[in-house]
Amino acid sequence: MLLYPSLAIGFLFVGVPLLVHLINLLRHRRTQWAAMDFLLASYRKQRRWIVLRQLLLLLTRLAVAALLIAVLAGLIGGKRWLGAVGGQTTHHVIVLDDSYSMRQRVAGDSMAGGNTVSESDSANPSQRDTTAYDRGLSVVAALVRRLASEEGTHQLTVMRASRATMVANSKDAAADAAADIAAQTITQDARQIERLMSTQASSLRTDLVPAIDLASDLLVANPADARQLYLVSDFAKRDWQSPRRLAQSLEAAEKTGVKISFIDCVDTSGKANNTTTSTPRNLAITDLSPEPDVWVAGVPVTVNVTVKNFSSTAANNVAMTASVITYGRDVQRADPTSTLSGKTQSLPAIMIESIPAGQQLTKSFQVYIDQEGTHVVRIGLPDDALTIDNVRSCTIPLADAQRVLIIDNDPDGLGAYHVSSVLDPGSQVRVGAIPEIRPAAMLRDATLETLQRYRAIYLIDLPDISERTAETLEQYVREGGGLAWFLGDSVNADTYNRILAKEDRNLLPFPIGEIQTANTLGNLTANSSTADDRNQKPNSVVLGKDSDLLGPIAAAGNGVFSLVQVNKAWSVHRDHQLTDRQLNASSSPELEAESTPNDDFVDDGFVDDAFANPAERSSESAESGLPDLDTKVLLQRNDQPLATRHILGRGRVVTVMTDLNPQWNNWAGDPTFVVFLLQTNAMLFSGAAPPTSRFVDEPAELPLPGDTYLPTVTMLPPADEPPRLSIEIDADTQPTPGADSSNQLSTMLGTTLKISPTEMAITDQAGFDEFLMPGIVEWQRTQTDGQTTVTPMATVLRVGESNLASTPHSEIVRDLAPMKVQFLSPSTWQNNDSIGGMSTFLLFLLGLLAVLLAVEQALAAWASYHVNPSTAPRTNHLRANPARSTHSRAGLQGSTTVHASGSTSRQQTTDDKPLETSR
Repeated sequence: MLLYPSLAIGFLFVGVPLLVHLINLLRHRRTQWAAMDFLLASYRKQRRWIVLRQLLLLLTRLAVAALLIAVLAGLIGGKRWLGAVGGQTTHHVIVLDDSYSMRQRVAGDSMAGGNTVSESDSANPSQRDTTAYDRGLSVVAALVRRLASEEGTHQLTVMRASRATMVANSKDAAADAAADIAAQTITQDARQIERLMSTQASSLRTDLVPAIDLASDLLVANPADARQLYLVSDFAKRDWQSPRRLAQSLEAAEKTGVKISFIDCVDTSGKANNTTTSTPRNLAITDLSPEPDVWVAGVPVTVNVTVKNFSSTAANNVAMTASVITYGRDVQRADPTSTLSGKTQSLPAIMIESIPAGQQLTKSFQVYIDQEGTHVVRIGLPDDALTIDNVRSCTIPLADAQRVLIIDNDPDGLGAYHVSSVLDPGSQVRVGAIPEIRPAAMLRDATLETLQRYRAIYLIDLPDISERTAETLEQYVREGGGLAWFLGDSVNADTYNRILAKEDRNLLPFPIGEIQTANTLGNLTANSSTADDRNQKPNSVVLGKDSDLLGPIAAAGNGVFSLVQVNKAWSVHRDHQLTDRQLNASSSPELEAESTPNDDFVDDGFVDDAFANPAERSSESAESGLPDLDTKVLLQRNDQPLATRHILGRGRVVTVMTDLNPQWNNWAGDPTFVVFLLQTNAMLFSGAAPPTSRFVDEPAELPLPGDTYLPTVTMLPPADEPPRLSIEIDADTQPTPGADSSNQLSTMLGTTLKISPTEMAITDQAGFDEFLMPGIVEWQRTQTDGQTTVTPMATVLRVGESNLASTPHSEIVRDLAPMKVQFLSPSTWQNNDSIGGMSTFLLFLLGLLAVLLAVEQALAAWASYHVNPSTAPRTNHLRANPARSTHSRAGLQGSTTVHASGSTSRQQTTDDKPLETSR
């Protein structure tokens, strides 16, 4: 390889000495001369030595010309030739952080260590010429070019953090499956990284620990004389605030004898010596979801959008764009030539006056769609340093009005009347529920198919529940149905506890105890040792700890129940009391703040259900003697739950510990009952509702019942610009013989098609990168009658990478001590990747050139004619005899031969004997 390929034309100069030699051969003319016979005899005797000297001189001059042009043209790669004999093998492992925070824009030259994009840079698009991931790829390319010119054998392994994270979560966590390049020998053309250079940062929230661990496995599995580990990342503060896990992984890698180097792709000037760094301006949409409600066409749906300011300064006058993409019955085919197949309708902009630094704000707006089907709501923020978290989508599945079953044991049906009048008020008001009042006998003979015709079931003061009925109700709820209990005088506590509250059924959140009246509660309150309990009215209603599920009631506070009097209510069984955590609401915002984890960790996804301690959850359940049903206390009465909600399978169960009879309470005539029942109905309906979004790294599940659809699906993943990739998927219900179904791209779980991104990553399926992008995935299904339908699915980011605050290098080095790590600049190999690699080889070439020049001069002197000093007296003798001198001079001139090499051979003849002189 040449640094200056244009100078390669200079190698034509090598032919000049050869051309001169051939031209000089053409100058020879044969002249017959008697005196030459003696010379020819001597020439034949010395011919081999003369030709050998001339050939050596010619080859030396050719080598000098070629070597001179090679030095001027910048020949590189010589170290590899020199290292081929006894050279060492070095294994270079690059862990490349490709989390979606690496999509942040950085200003200036991609390899000059420029800063991230600031607010002033956002106004000038010319300053936003690259991303942190692009800079990381440039670092990899520069390093590989440097290694291609180094001596010895160099092996390269490149592992992206996203692939390592997904592979580590699979059953077959093989290091070579996670690596893009696994221990490949670097060639001079560096073709190993061609595919890597065409990639872009993923849309995943990644963890560097699995990548480092798998890289260590590859270092151990591939023996080498030297090992190098490069960590190319943005070194965000969220990853290095608690570096213990990272330090353990790096220490394990260091034990293999590896030298560890860090390369910061968002390197700012002087950051290595600073203790504080500025945070780039970045706003992110952290949540977009419709409120749990009765999602029916023609009924407005409230959508909540949450925006968080991850910047170090407040964001003012933020305008969010909003739009609705409808997929009505007229959208029957997915169009790959457009970004979306549905019809887009813009909504009024949503304004946010101000968001303080590090805070989040939730805005609500309503969406009205009069068509059935699954539709999309999309919200966007203005561009900033990280654009991928500025757009978020969700789907809203709208159906026709759903039927609701109401069964009341009261012959007058007063409770059923109150419930049905709220769910179907008549006039022009549409709630989306169609109540049907049935007698209690209907429930005794009901089958699962009968109950599944109803979206929710309300059971009011039923006396006894048979084992068969309880089993049918349990199956109905577990498959997504909603069930609400109102407990009154007819309830048999023993039967309810034995059949409904047992642990393998859980149709009640807890066993019930006895009916507490106002007089009983009054005596308990008077004997209480707490002043707050003595001042509290025995029949008053207050909000529970989880009252936020009640929406407007929670916002209004306890004052809205000032006119509500609950005279009788069931209590929890004395042997099964709820924990304080479930019953006691925070008495003050300060107390609530203390019980809430750090906001940065919560919002960034570090503290959630997936990372919670299972032992703590199980211990709480063990203390209460109850299974973990995610029981929420909505309302309370004298420290006893009055209304609860718990989850059973896919369904929801709401239990109200009082009846709707006027002898029990006056709640049915209070406006709060209307709001409570509407919110309860929304909870019950939400159990069977499909999810409104999925995370990018979660499996995609699509209902595909065999009696309705054919087992062939067309998937169109998200794309910023058309055309979109179209992937045909055959949903085979029968697993492939001899194959592991977990390794198949798609599997059928009953009537649901499941697409696993993890298996797509392991098998390197086409469309994997597009499938992981946030946006709208469109599924085209074919019905058994040949008609096609298009269903959108919203794919969203996991929160956790939007905080772009970085960690100073000095803090990282201090936290990892005594481990030896070094930070390298992204421009380390950019300017001297070739020069530094060829310095030793250049000295070798120059030394070889000097040696060849010296040899050429020696050969030229050896092959040339020089007057021997011993012949000087003879020359004087010739001058004393002019006649003989003239004759001899004439003879010498006639026998002079000039060779192409520049040497001269002369034969002289005297009166006594021939004289040969050749130099």
